[in-house]
Amino acid sequence: MTRRLETMRSFILAAVGIVLVLLTWQCAALVIDMSLLVPTPAVVAQNMWAAASSGHLFADIAVSLKRLLVALALGMPVGAIVGCALGRWEVLDAAFNPLVRMFNAIPAIALVPFFLLWFGITEASRYALLFYTVSLTVLLSARQGVRSVPPLRLKAAATLGVTGVEAFRRIVLPSCVPAIIVGVRTAIGLAVMVVVAAEMLGAENGLGYLIMQARSHFIVADMAVGVICLGLLSVLLDRVFNRAVETLLPRWSVRRRVR
Repeated sequence: MTRRLETMRSFILAAVGIVLVLLTWQCAALVIDMSLLVPTPAVVAQNMWAAASSGHLFADIAVSLKRLLVALALGMPVGAIVGCALGRWEVLDAAFNPLVRMFNAIPAIALVPFFLLWFGITEASRYALLFYTVSLTVLLSARQGVRSVPPLRLKAAATLGVTGVEAFRRIVLPSCVPAIIVGVRTAIGLAVMVVVAAEMLGAENGLGYLIMQARSHFIVADMAVGVICLGLLSVLLDRVFNRAVETLLPRWSVRRRVR
């Protein structure tokens, strides 16, 4: 019963927030009074309905979602494994951490020209860029999670004869799972931003392509449709991931940790 009330309360608060944003948007559109630059929510909704009715919007959403899911499926395990290795072994961390920090300071969008040169204007360049973004983000979180494990836990385990790989499996890995979860949630948001940049350059479909085409024809309402769909897609992926954690890894779910 308590959980149902919490869900209802969250839903009501979210609805109130959305209504306030729509009212502010409507007022701004009326004050500016330039429909070409600031279309009203009603105009954007009409364009979204038209795009959805034609099927083009769902096709673009499906393409972007596929790219994101493939990148997450490949980047999450690679980033987690490499990050745990760097956090666990000092030699590896000393050798590669400076490079990791350097690449982390470089925006993924700045690397778009390199990926286009190396892989061409193909799906491979987009997947490679997204994989790079996801794996690097998860790597950093996993490394920090391993490094944050209290040494006292490892010492206590050693007194009981638990060392080496067994200590890593039973002590270190469970302790760093929350950090990896946070890294994945961060990677989802970053991947959504990067997929826009990847699809704006040479792609023939996807939400980034939709936004670029609308910009080329100066249809601001269609640009807003693409941006809103990207936001909804990011929220959807985040919710699905949280639900997967609650179902498959209830020990580390946000709801349980908050309680």
